[in-house]
Amino acid sequence: MPSKDRPLVDRHAPKNGIDGLMNTQEQRVCRFKNDMPTQQAQWVEVETRSVTDSGQPVIRRLLRHNAIEAWETMQKSGGWKRCSPRW
Repeated sequence: MPSKDRPLVDRHAPKNGIDGLMNTQEQRVCRFKNDMPTQQAQWVEVETRSVTDSGQPVIRRLLRHNAIEAWETMQKSGGWKRCSPRW
């Protein structure tokens, strides 16, 4: 995968990597943000919310390698395009 297509959480793992994906069909946006690393693992906070309303966001904490896999799967599944985080 070319470096420009890799998520910031992969390219800049220990820093303030924040990146986002948007699905215009579902009107949803997803933010990937590095979370506090521990000695055992590096974590990524994944927040998904609707673009159209101010409903409750869904926030999950994933291990870094699982977040990278989710990022790649979302882009391959169609509809999800890279965007700047909106919040």
